[in-house]
Amino acid sequence: METGMQRSSWDGHLLLVHENEQQRRAGVAAWVRRGLQVGAKVVYTEPVDVPPDRSFMGVLRAEEVCADAAVDRGQLQVVLAESETYSATFMEGVIDNALAAGYPTVRWSGEAETAWGVISRAAHADVEWATDELCRRRPLSILCQYSAGMTQATLQTVCAMHGDGVRESLLHTSPLPGGIAVAGEVDVSNEAILRSSLLATRSAGVGRGSLVVDLRRLDFLDVAGAKALLAATSAHRSNGGKVLLRAAQPQVDRILRLLGVHRAPGSVLEGAR
Repeated sequence: METGMQRSSWDGHLLLVHENEQQRRAGVAAWVRRGLQVGAKVVYTEPVDVPPDRSFMGVLRAEEVCADAAVDRGQLQVVLAESETYSATFMEGVIDNALAAGYPTVRWSGEAETAWGVISRAAHADVEWATDELCRRRPLSILCQYSAGMTQATLQTVCAMHGDGVRESLLHTSPLPGGIAVAGEVDVSNEAILRSSLLATRSAGVGRGSLVVDLRRLDFLDVAGAKALLAATSAHRSNGGKVLLRAAQPQVDRILRLLGVHRAPGSVLEGAR
């Protein structure tokens, strides 16, 4: 069966949440493969003292990404993490140079902890908000890597910073008009991501009257996921808003009905499949 990870786009300003190194490597590899597929300039920021097995090229080798030719022609570029690296001026310069060299778009990635080694967390948060806007007006996609284990409040803020959604080993979220699309699987291991993504969507003012939650690509939802869905939308529904749970697959529709989600005030199951 095709998973949510395989079906979701790897373009835009994305948040990659990983529990371990294996998950991080898999996410970075999928993102790079997409970049090579579209002929993008791929830029990666890492510290000068990164261990070889955790380096960008180490990840590509471990994940068997065929990138030697791209490295030889300069399509893949590693940038050392310095405070200047995270400035708008530096980023704009890299984009301009890539476009002048004939690349149609630029893709950039790095770990949050790498940034925190050279700038403060507050400054990095400012960079995240600014780059979300930069991805809207320039041909740029950014994959920001964060380790799981953040507090709910921090996770919600980080989700809000990344306007094109979250990528996790099982769960992907993406924005859509009036709401959010959820793909893959939601269980006790990642229900906090679903909760934070929904709360971030609402805090951004999306779906003020009716919040759409597209479930057509959600393959599995357990009790913890259903509870997260209700908890994250509770305030919206309490204030008279509706949550339109759209196009759930039969197995997801069944659990939603068994748990009485469709009977919660303001919760509407639409177009069950």
